[in-house]
Amino acid sequence: MILSAYREWASEQIRQALQALGLPQPPALEWRDLPFAYTWGIATPLAMQLAAQEKKTRPNLDIPTRAQEIAQRLAEHLARVLEGDPRFQRVEAVRGYLNFYFNPSQVARFVIETVLREGPAYGRGAPKGERVMVEFSQPNTHKAFHIGHLRNAVLGDALSRILDFAGFEVIRATYPGDIGAHVIKCLWGYLRFHWGEEPTERRGAWLGQIYAEAEARLEEADAYRREVVRFLLGAFREEGITPWVREFLLSRLSEALTAHAASGPVGQKDAAALIRAMAIGELPDLDAIMDKDWLWSLWEAMGQWLDELAEKARGRRGKGGEADRQAVTALQARYRAIGHRPEEWNYEKEIRALFARWEARDPELLELWRRTREWSLEEFRRIYEELDITFDVWFFESEVEEEGKRIVEELIAKGIATDLRPHGPVVVEIDRLLGQEGKEEYRTLAILRSDGTTLYSTKDLALAKRKFEQYRIDRSIYVVDVRQSLYFKQIFKILELWGFPQASKCYHLAYEMVTLPGGKMSSRAGTIVLYEDFAAEARERARRIVEEKNPELPPEQKARIAEAVAKGVMKYSMLSVDNNKVIVFDWDAALNLEGQTGPYLQYAHARACRILEKAETPVRLEGDRLFEALQPQEVALIEAIAAFPDLVQAAAERYKPLLIANYVFDLAKAFNEFYRDCPVLSAPSPIREGRLALVAAARQTMANALNLLGIPAPEVL
Repeated sequence: MILSAYREWASEQIRQALQALGLPQPPALEWRDLPFAYTWGIATPLAMQLAAQEKKTRPNLDIPTRAQEIAQRLAEHLARVLEGDPRFQRVEAVRGYLNFYFNPSQVARFVIETVLREGPAYGRGAPKGERVMVEFSQPNTHKAFHIGHLRNAVLGDALSRILDFAGFEVIRATYPGDIGAHVIKCLWGYLRFHWGEEPTERRGAWLGQIYAEAEARLEEADAYRREVVRFLLGAFREEGITPWVREFLLSRLSEALTAHAASGPVGQKDAAALIRAMAIGELPDLDAIMDKDWLWSLWEAMGQWLDELAEKARGRRGKGGEADRQAVTALQARYRAIGHRPEEWNYEKEIRALFARWEARDPELLELWRRTREWSLEEFRRIYEELDITFDVWFFESEVEEEGKRIVEELIAKGIATDLRPHGPVVVEIDRLLGQEGKEEYRTLAILRSDGTTLYSTKDLALAKRKFEQYRIDRSIYVVDVRQSLYFKQIFKILELWGFPQASKCYHLAYEMVTLPGGKMSSRAGTIVLYEDFAAEARERARRIVEEKNPELPPEQKARIAEAVAKGVMKYSMLSVDNNKVIVFDWDAALNLEGQTGPYLQYAHARACRILEKAETPVRLEGDRLFEALQPQEVALIEAIAAFPDLVQAAAERYKPLLIANYVFDLAKAFNEFYRDCPVLSAPSPIREGRLALVAAARQTMANALNLLGIPAPEVL
């Protein structure tokens, strides 16, 4: 892209030429960059547009011929008027297009002067007058921070930096999930198996291990319960079970079901669920069994029934008696193998009891929650500090829960939400409200459970209201994984129906997951790559590279450089992949210091610093012949530098940090090719001075671009 200032200058020359030639003025001039390598120029289809306009009154007009005539007249006029202007090189009329070429040496000087004058502000856009809130990095407390969280954090941070640099007023917000089922399970695991323990460091990661352990124990307990029920319902179906044994067990089970059904509505539902499961030969949905204690009593009774069977079988004679005894022995062996584990059976009951304590706001439990939550937050803050990520606002799910319930009542009163309690949740039938039933574009979203407890949607509506009213934002960007795409589409439409004009400028920046070669990561299953492990490995590999390249540096400086390189490794591995694509995490690929990686970019910047350091003279743009004989590699590098401001605006408008990630790689590549083919320090004057200035401009632009990605730009590597 050529610089905006040159486009504007060329546009003004065209307008004056049109006026001088008596040709109509277009509403706007359309420019396209010329695709020819190592040139600076732009083209406009203006003549084609004017010819098409003429044809409306001259039906027989040949548009291509007339367009070429107009373009030729404009070219001849501009060539006369602009002769001697240092910015102008030549103008051509080609097949109805007007190609406008700029003087390469003047463009080079203009670009380099601009970069060196503006320094760290080069590429910064004018203030937009809009306040944008970017909400990103929503890790759950009581879980470990892993590389999936890292992708979200660096993506949101880069977007915030880009929007700020582009001219928006940016508010950075984080929204940790500090309540919910995962918290209760973690607290249960702590109370049940680790009460009184407290590590001296990495307490947040330790809580994540407790959560994973709790989930594993609960899954084992669930598997145990299913095995118990499977035996209860299927013992009489086992191969080798004799009719006498089957009849005995069925009669005992039938008596137990009848007695439970007579105990009341709960018993009737439980018994019906088991009878239905027996009839179809399938395991029932255990959540449908309301009285789990009754199931346990059946299991204990089954042991007594089998003992009773064994006693009776010992008295049976003949061939049938032997078969009966073998059947009972096999059943008893299976019963003992499944085991009598009342503690595991009651895990679910303990979780429900802990939920009840939470809902009742039990002071002791709340205090434990606050204390352990701080362990997680302490770790999050340390990680953000390591990554140079800052937030202006910390929101918490726990803060908007009650507010969300009040909003639900407001939406019911406005006729936006439909209350189906107590037999169903509170819902918003979005397609019906929009008069587009049958389309299933937005579908129906539940915003409160039937029992009055909150959902994510309850809290997100409250959070959005707080963003709009308290922070008076014009735009709200949510950096959340792609699985929530429909959900956010629904939330934004409800906000619009509710009456918030900002809803039209809410945007879900969706990103795909970070997975492992064997499948997706899971905190529940403990199959995750922790940030701590990734960072430690990145630092170690970076340390080895720094030691190899600069063994003479002091240890403190080596450590600082290694830390900077590690950040480059981690962040660029997340930002160089389109947010719409899955990252399949591979240790070697992520920590590769060659190719399109963070260290490659950082090394290009360090190389530029080294050249300027060796020059031992300040960079000066003195004289008119610094850029007279530019080599193709110089032209390519200057063109890449000149593209930066427009790329910043494009990345901000499209919410696309990948544009900057790709740009800075292309810039570093162009610089390395220039360095390879164009001597700097050994070049004769004034070429040497011009190339030193170009190196300084490239270094500054690389530093600015890396900063937008949150990647340090070390001077030595």
